[in-house]
Amino acid sequence: MNEKAKLKPFMSKAWWKQSNQRTMGTLSKLSKAFLLPIALLPIAGIFLGVGATISSKVDPASAAWYFGNFLNKMGDIAFGNLPVLFCISVAMAYTEDAGVAALTSVVGFLVFNAIQLSLLNEAYAHIQYVVNIEGGASPIMGLTVDGVTSANTTLLTGDELLAWMRTSNIYKELVKGNATVTIVSSVRVTDQFNLLFYTGQTWAVQNKLLTSNLGINSLNTGVFGGIFVGAIAAFAYNRFHKTQLPSALIFFSGTKLVPIIMFMAVIPLAFIFMFIWPLIGTGLAWFGNNSGKLPIGLDSLIFEIFERSLVPFGLHHVFYSPLWWTQAGGSLADLIANVSKDPLSYMAFLKDLQELNYIDANIDLNTITVGAAQAAITRWVSELNASTIAAVGDQTIMYKVIADPKITFTMVQHMGLNLGRFQTGKFPFMMFGLPAAAAGMYFSVPKENRKPVMGIYFSAAFTCFLTGITEPIEFTFLFVAPWLFYGVHMPLCAISFMLMGLLHVHTSMTVSGGFIDFIVFGIIPFVGGKGTNFYWILAVGIPYIGIYFSAFYFAIKYGEVQIPGRDGAIKLYTKADFKAKKGTNETTSSGPAKDDATKREKARKIIDFLGGADNITAVDSCASRLRITVVDSKLVNQDEIQALGGSTGMLIRGQSVQIIYGGEQEVIKPYMRELLAEMRNNKEAPKLNSKQG
Repeated sequence: MNEKAKLKPFMSKAWWKQSNQRTMGTLSKLSKAFLLPIALLPIAGIFLGVGATISSKVDPASAAWYFGNFLNKMGDIAFGNLPVLFCISVAMAYTEDAGVAALTSVVGFLVFNAIQLSLLNEAYAHIQYVVNIEGGASPIMGLTVDGVTSANTTLLTGDELLAWMRTSNIYKELVKGNATVTIVSSVRVTDQFNLLFYTGQTWAVQNKLLTSNLGINSLNTGVFGGIFVGAIAAFAYNRFHKTQLPSALIFFSGTKLVPIIMFMAVIPLAFIFMFIWPLIGTGLAWFGNNSGKLPIGLDSLIFEIFERSLVPFGLHHVFYSPLWWTQAGGSLADLIANVSKDPLSYMAFLKDLQELNYIDANIDLNTITVGAAQAAITRWVSELNASTIAAVGDQTIMYKVIADPKITFTMVQHMGLNLGRFQTGKFPFMMFGLPAAAAGMYFSVPKENRKPVMGIYFSAAFTCFLTGITEPIEFTFLFVAPWLFYGVHMPLCAISFMLMGLLHVHTSMTVSGGFIDFIVFGIIPFVGGKGTNFYWILAVGIPYIGIYFSAFYFAIKYGEVQIPGRDGAIKLYTKADFKAKKGTNETTSSGPAKDDATKREKARKIIDFLGGADNITAVDSCASRLRITVVDSKLVNQDEIQALGGSTGMLIRGQSVQIIYGGEQEVIKPYMRELLAEMRNNKEAPKLNSKQG
């Protein structure tokens, strides 16, 4: 066989199609995996937002302050440990929620970071002092003196420090004349670390690229590190959890072997990250901080075009995750470093510091020296929480700003990063636009057909307004009129993002932009002085009501789009849908037992219409979809599944099947898993009995 013949299967259209299907299936499962830690964020966000607002408005010695701080820290702990939460969720997603895989992933995450710690060596450091200055230009109490050169890593006396300050462009204006310096405290600060071949002042790893991962000082790989460790944990579990060792080592067989394998498996991963992450982390931070300099909110517009276009495939979580939780969404440490180098280019930020009393109110900012400005910045930085300075990603930085009383969204904006650019744009179309679209769809239905579908449209609209879950509405028109999704809805979403970026609105969210998040991350932090500018959401959202209603009403009515309630061959909802929505059937009987039997029967029928138990390899769910992996997608009967009711659409990609429900999937999933287990056990029972006979 010649080389061309060997390459033919690889080059064939069928090979590429199969490869694409496998990739889509993997990404779909990864997207679903992200929802486990994301589901924790709403309650954590409420605690963080409410707690930070309370503690910022009361006396630090009061009981109310301790209560607010208590809530704040409870919420903050979830956001501070997203990497390990993602690590666990990825491991569970690829192992059918196996507890052993979750434990294995934590073991791997600890080893992954411990290996990095073992090879980090201090390269350059300095001493940071807190001093009192008397007799100079003006008395200053509690000034933080930073930037003492790396050669001076031994503790200086007050006179020695004074001599150094007189030579510093930053501090010399503060110690003119007969000034005396008294050192109150000092701390050694490491600036750079040697790591493998990253040595020397040019290449040594900067401290801003490191963070504390579960108490281990290691590279700040964000959720990327957790995702890769979780994937290896899943592979180790699937490959070795049934392995039997020789009799002398039998104790370590099966699931006990998996964490042991993981110890060794993460070693090469740790070295790969140590080789590449100092460069990748720096590059992502550069991208995150500079992409925000695009004019008129273009970065937000471009983001939403891509994000919304991926929603039909369930891959949008994979797209926005790096921008929300890694350096790709911005780095606060880099912003601070840039401002410190050239403070006079950030006059609005210096005004913020002056309002917070870090710069004397009598100083004219137009004549302030570089040294005085840098000294004020240094003092401000010394009072920030360490986790705030280390924060990366659009959402993470926003949560840290909410939790830290020494920084506001306006200050970060004046440093050059428009926080919320990858989040806030969702509020206008989720709270106002899509609910209005649902109303427009309802009124486009002939009057005689409106009553049966009224509950469907308005419950979906209320869910979207309250929680930001959009898919029950979006998928109602996506499959019957894709042009309405991509030609009308998506551009309006992108414009919403652009306007929020242009107007500098800084309202964060957990997952979606519903009314609950609007209160927690828009109004409450604004009351706490964080400058969320939430009112612009209302200013843009209210006009969106008319725009969406008109666009969908006329497009559907005159475009003859066959949505539920309108005549035509395509019907996403039937009479059975309405009954399922109301929880009724042909009889009037009700109660928990009847409801349980109805749901169980629906799950059984879904299994049958998916090709039976033998055709199903995995059942899972996300925020709005039932996600199933099948052996042969040709055996799936879409029409029969949708006739069961409750579904607004289906998506089949290779072996991946997604049924969009909008909430009911969380009830259906456990019944399906239970029934599949029973079916498979019953199938095995005759074999066991025959062996016993």
